[in-house]
Amino acid sequence: MTFALTLALAGALTVYRIVPLACSGDRLVVAGAGVLRLADGASCASVVPGRPLAVALDADNRVTPQALTADALPAAKIPRAAFVIAPAAAAAEDQTTLVNSTIDVFVPPRTPPSDDIYISTERSSWAPAEIRMDRIDARHFRLVLQLHRGARVAFRVTRGSFGTIERDASRELPHPHEAVGDPDAHVTVTVAAWADID
Repeated sequence: MTFALTLALAGALTVYRIVPLACSGDRLVVAGAGVLRLADGASCASVVPGRPLAVALDADNRVTPQALTADALPAAKIPRAAFVIAPAAAAAEDQTTLVNSTIDVFVPPRTPPSDDIYISTERSSWAPAEIRMDRIDARHFRLVLQLHRGARVAFRVTRGSFGTIERDASRELPHPHEAVGDPDAHVTVTVAAWADID
């Protein structure tokens, strides 16, 4: 009998929908939610960064990755006690003021000229075509986000699907970029490669 099934039969299993960013050893980094601890006997084998999955939370606040189900609770419902590194608390400063944060993205020369460029953020659980960017020229795209003052939003760049997500020079999924809610904040991203283009 598997570890997760044993817990389910014991009635100690709660399941949450997450988007993993990385998994190594007994640590699972979750988009927008911090770092979780894997349960004894659980592994990173089924974890693919950027691909949503479910995690079962046991009575010791440790998680076991498993197939995503419709009844999984959102990651925001995971108790703070389950985290090795908890999500950042809301900033103490005024959260009601909106400020502009500019994102400039430069894409590689082999980017298909007819493709649109999108921002995928943790706010949408990494929906790959969440926000379409404005085209400045053939390789330069821009987006002006309105964010609450002091807010931080992790994002990645795609061409509209997980299969076209950005890659770094080593063809690995890079760490998420971050837009911040500071007046006139600006971040520039240079995409080294795409997942689907050699």
